[in-house]
Amino acid sequence: MTERSQSSRASAERLLTDEEVWARPALREASLAWWTASLSGEPADYERMERADKAVNAHYAQASTYRQIEQLLETQGLDALTTRRLARLRLAYRSKQAPVEMLDRIAAAEARMQETYSTFRAQFDGHAATDNELEDVLRTTTENDRAEEAWLARKQIGAIVADALRAIAELRNQAARAIGFADFWQSQMLLDELDPDRLLDTLEQVDQQTQAPFRAMKRDLDTHLAHRFGVDRAALRPWHYGDPFFQETPDVFAPPADPLYADKDVVELAAQTYRKLGFRNIDAILARSDLYPRPGKNQHAYAVDIDREGDVRTFLNVERNARWMNTLLHELGHTIYQDGIDRTELPYDLRDDPQGFLNEGFAMFCEQPTVDPSWLTRMVGVPSSEAEPLGPRLAAQYTASLLAFIRWCLTIVHFERSFYADPRQDLNRLWWDLEERYQEVPRPDGRDAPDWASKVHVATAPAYYHKYLYGRLFSAQLTRKLDADVGGWWAGGERSGNYIKHELFMPGARFPWPRLVERVTGRPLGVQALAEAVAWSGAN
Repeated sequence: MTERSQSSRASAERLLTDEEVWARPALREASLAWWTASLSGEPADYERMERADKAVNAHYAQASTYRQIEQLLETQGLDALTTRRLARLRLAYRSKQAPVEMLDRIAAAEARMQETYSTFRAQFDGHAATDNELEDVLRTTTENDRAEEAWLARKQIGAIVADALRAIAELRNQAARAIGFADFWQSQMLLDELDPDRLLDTLEQVDQQTQAPFRAMKRDLDTHLAHRFGVDRAALRPWHYGDPFFQETPDVFAPPADPLYADKDVVELAAQTYRKLGFRNIDAILARSDLYPRPGKNQHAYAVDIDREGDVRTFLNVERNARWMNTLLHELGHTIYQDGIDRTELPYDLRDDPQGFLNEGFAMFCEQPTVDPSWLTRMVGVPSSEAEPLGPRLAAQYTASLLAFIRWCLTIVHFERSFYADPRQDLNRLWWDLEERYQEVPRPDGRDAPDWASKVHVATAPAYYHKYLYGRLFSAQLTRKLDADVGGWWAGGERSGNYIKHELFMPGARFPWPRLVERVTGRPLGVQALAEAVAWSGAN
């Protein structure tokens, strides 16, 4: 090794050490501030979150450190692990090279937006209603007027936040252009090690591969819904589809699953599922988590690794029904991924997934036991004589919802790309143009409202939904792999868990995501496994 190479390695080690010294307390504070604000809904806690985010902005905005990282990456003699760490750090710094006052304006606006979404409760039936209540009505009612009222209530937030959300989009675009990107959407792809052109090609492939099975499924669905609501198929409107955004289908291809869980402790069911798969840290994770709804609390669900040292938690609003059973398995899937990353040999900055869609895809993969007859018998207590015929019907229901979700992903990914290309366009019309194209849901007659702004992800997890789409591709490949090797995720028991721990979790972000996908599933990320998974032959 030359003297210059030795000097570069020493400089890199110092820089990475200094970064860790800063990151451990600063990123932990940012995570805790977000967690606390989500729980309380109090303005003071959102102000703390804003201060923590601004502190992160100020650190990564340092141009001199960014230039040093760039120079180090141009030198020879760095080992592969150091190069990987510097490459990831460069992306973090580049994302904050816009003027720091601009970044701080965005942080302030986003904190206010988070607070609004977290504390808002729609007016319905003369009272402030939770999202859980409105979505329960949409899933269960057979009354046209009541379904429409619940759907409209679920959209009320849109008019409140739309103007502010357009303004934030403009700010995000300004920051992205200040560092050389066409707009915010483009920046989020490239700063996340994703090729925008490849994503667009994948969207086209997914559209082509899922259009026919989706249309076949939706014909069957529309027949059921027309009968349920006593209307002609041509009279069906968005509120008839059981979900505010038609992300999933109502229970028409199988008996409603909610009664299976009405008298069950769904949290314990989820915990016991993971214990039997070999993830015994699940109890410690649940002990740190916040599981049930209360006033002021954010109404959504997420998982978070607070400190990359084992403080992994999930944030939920659990009710005893099938939707929250699935959500529990999903969010706890995130937590076991984060908890399973090697913390003995991996440096602090690589104790993360290499790409968010891998974590999302694994969490989606974890939902599948709920349609497995053996799981229904062993865990839920459904007699095997009932579970065996019920399983295939639940699987058909799952496939229908998967098709609905994939088409919804096409809607929102295309929407956000167009949104950031031109935030001033007629977004109300764009939203429904895309819903009609990809989801084949007719817009309400004469409606001109910012329904796009009622989807919380557009505001608080911007340019993120492509991760769910890629995650579905990864989930389908992982399902095929474990089905072939151990008979399936649940059937494989601790063999499934051990494979996932060693092949997916432990490497953290050591490898770029394409390498990890091949390592875990045996092939590059593609559309084929998903296309096979959503084949639709109808349901009895």
